[in-house]
Amino acid sequence: MVLYTAYFDEADTHGSAPTVIMATFLGTARQWELFGRRLRGLQRRDGFTIFHATEFKNKTGDFAGWSDTKCMDLVHDLTVLVRDNLTEGVTIHLERLRYEEEYRKPPIPKRMSLDSQYGVCFRACMAHLIAIVLRDGRKHLLDVVIEGGHKNVGDTVRIFEDMKVLVRQRLNMEVLRNIRVVKKQEAPPLMLADFMAYTYSRMRASKASGGLDYDLEAPMAPRKREAGLTHLELLPEALRGLKETFERERREAANAWRARRPAGKGGSGG
Repeated sequence: MVLYTAYFDEADTHGSAPTVIMATFLGTARQWELFGRRLRGLQRRDGFTIFHATEFKNKTGDFAGWSDTKCMDLVHDLTVLVRDNLTEGVTIHLERLRYEEEYRKPPIPKRMSLDSQYGVCFRACMAHLIAIVLRDGRKHLLDVVIEGGHKNVGDTVRIFEDMKVLVRQRLNMEVLRNIRVVKKQEAPPLMLADFMAYTYSRMRASKASGGLDYDLEAPMAPRKREAGLTHLELLPEALRGLKETFERERREAANAWRARRPAGKGGSGG
């Protein structure tokens, strides 16, 4: 059995109608140990403590006075560090308008707790990570660490616990273990999720403005012993499908409960 840990962060979640971008990296305990050693080497070499995307973009804080060449060298080295040391990187985006039109609008199933826009992205990433953890058919465990600060970060704890119960019921095994909400300085690997969210945001912005046309949805097959990179894309009507799935499972659970319910004490006289 292997213990995996996934570190989550987000980007572009500000403003009245943001497009949420979320990123996560998955690795085993051993992978994260080796990764941490090499990350500390980069921090010592370049003289930075925490990678904050906004500071890096604006060349402030630890990155004040950096040349473009030094910035690009760090981007390259962080990319290689992830590629050679971890299991998988995942990104996803969700536009506010789509979230409102496909998910928030009625009808809403009875007793369904709707996910926040942030929570929908987290749920989709978690489904993908669980599939990776289970793909070799063995019993592994998955912990999650997510950066605090976002107004909807508490939603991820509820979703994690919901999925934990659901996986246990469907597979008759424990997969999800713990979730922690922490500050970036408490968990250095969070800076890599911040880095990925920032990079993905820049790639999408470049494509939208007519700059470099990155094929964000193209499959990327990693070489042996290299980390994979997946850009999750929510299919049309996928958000409505979340509500339909909830309603179907609620009906199935109710029917199963009625089928197991013992007969009442009263009976017909004779």
